[in-house]
Amino acid sequence: MSYNKQNKPAPGAVAAAITQPAPASIPMALANFEHLPDTAFVRENVVRGLYGISHATVWRWVKAGFIPKPVKLSAQSTGWRVADLRAALRAKAEEVAA
Repeated sequence: MSYNKQNKPAPGAVAAAITQPAPASIPMALANFEHLPDTAFVRENVVRGLYGISHATVWRWVKAGFIPKPVKLSAQSTGWRVADLRAALRAKAEEVAA
């Protein structure tokens, strides 16, 4: 962002900074989702990336049945089966196409 002599943002610099998307790191599992075996599990960040939704929306959609329920992998770890996510995405794509 550029600044003027009074150390204030130059006109238009704030708008440019707001409209430019911040670079986001894509989880490796999301980048390679199509290559994962159906037996694999992915974490919530991958689910958020697949659907383009927030943490809260993931859990709202799970509760509403839009996204498959996750599996408890351990006391502090939850994951989704890749096969379940692919089936849900496929069903949604067919629903939209019909």
